[in-house]
Amino acid sequence: MSKGEVKGQVELGMANNPADFQTAIEATKFGKFNVMLLCISIAGALTMQFETGVISFIIPMAACDLNLTSSQKGLLNSMAFLGMTTSGCFWGFLLDTLGRKKPLLIGFLIETLITVGKSFSPRVDLLCVLQFCGGTITGGLYIAVNTYLHEFHSTEYRGKIQMLYGSMFCFGNVIIPLLSSAVTTLNISYTIATIKLYSWNVLFLICATPSAITTICLYFLPETPKFLMSCNKNDEALTVLKHVYSANTGQDKELYPVKALIQEKEEINEASSKKSWLEYAKIGWKQIAPLFGKKHCLHLFLVCGIQALFQVTVNTFRLYMPQLFQAAHDYQVANNASASMCNILTVLRTPTAEKENDAVCLVNTENNFQVYLNSTIVATATMIAYLTAGTFINLLGKKNLLNILNVTAGITISCLYLSKNMTTTLVLGSLFFLSLSICFDIFVTIVVVIFPTTLRAMAFSFSLLIGRSLTVLGNMIVPMLVEMGCAPLLIAWSTLTISGFILSCFVPNTDKMDMK
Repeated sequence: MSKGEVKGQVELGMANNPADFQTAIEATKFGKFNVMLLCISIAGALTMQFETGVISFIIPMAACDLNLTSSQKGLLNSMAFLGMTTSGCFWGFLLDTLGRKKPLLIGFLIETLITVGKSFSPRVDLLCVLQFCGGTITGGLYIAVNTYLHEFHSTEYRGKIQMLYGSMFCFGNVIIPLLSSAVTTLNISYTIATIKLYSWNVLFLICATPSAITTICLYFLPETPKFLMSCNKNDEALTVLKHVYSANTGQDKELYPVKALIQEKEEINEASSKKSWLEYAKIGWKQIAPLFGKKHCLHLFLVCGIQALFQVTVNTFRLYMPQLFQAAHDYQVANNASASMCNILTVLRTPTAEKENDAVCLVNTENNFQVYLNSTIVATATMIAYLTAGTFINLLGKKNLLNILNVTAGITISCLYLSKNMTTTLVLGSLFFLSLSICFDIFVTIVVVIFPTTLRAMAFSFSLLIGRSLTVLGNMIVPMLVEMGCAPLLIAWSTLTISGFILSCFVPNTDKMDMK
């Protein structure tokens, strides 16, 4: 939509002709309210990243205190993803039925309580349960925050906002190893009543801070005008838009040029009496049933396929990356030489002669600092790439940038097989991870336009559900591929990346499409 067309529609709105959502949200401008949303989103992104990322650093810290076995360590690592897998569709139903704000507010509050509970957990079984519950909550919060952000921005800013939001998760990846390393060196050991608190307990408490901040901020934020319009609450939507306009421009809210909004749905005359849970379930199914109809079915399968390929590749690489860096460090110490990619994988599949019962329970942050540093370098490079992508997404177009980065990821992961030293491995690994990570978030901006408001969160939930399920499966398969030799794992990652590129070619171009 050209600026002239937008201006013409706004003038019609001033004459009391109803405006659509795109015209109305553009008229609010971009300003303080949008910046405030982004600032709050930083705390929200840290909450979600802490839930899945901190546990991999807490496990070695808590290994002695909780007497963790190898199987228990693996269970703790996977519980959050299992929780995310089980809750995806449920969250989509809540968001499309109850709105965006209420599930967000309640979700972040519950996540705060869960994280505080983990900090005082004296047993590994309780910690596993809380990890699962935390994954259940944060899995839905990711969908909710994405939807909330997009429904407060026009098409012009939506792509940039998604890139900024993605960079916040990269910032979390930078913070996690640095924060974990700092807390580990404190060697905290206190006893409160019958509960003993160690460094890892304090780390959990610190991780509860972002969710608590987000909960407080969300209490003062409004429901999205797009959702209100989809519920025929145009007066409430117009009130929200006026407040956003006033916050962004500093002018009186009554000067907002749009005076009326279009009726997105026909009025439904129903009794206002209370409905049973069965009736709500029927209404909910009736609401999401069109997602599986002829109009949206093909798009749903395409979206789920692409999102699943992106997620399983990015997540398995991200979770396995610290082990690759640790193996490279071990090889360099043992052989006094730089490790090639095949050397690294050889170290990983070589069985250790030490038995688990004879292992020394010790966290050596000094000797392993290079592992933390490499993880921080990858995260920092990815964050910078996200900020750069925000500039190019409108210049090149979403689909073009998606395909370019997809091809880049395919080339770099293939070249990783030829890597002969740690520096090359780090550079290629960083390029692969940042390219595919950005692909995931670019595709999110496409998904939110393809589906209408009443189906958007559910469609997004289905795609994340399949991707997270495959991530759990992928993490079980990766060790098997490592045992098979140097090439199989890299071939698998390359195949998944190329498959994602092929499917992406069939995605419609949404650069000039407005939200439905």
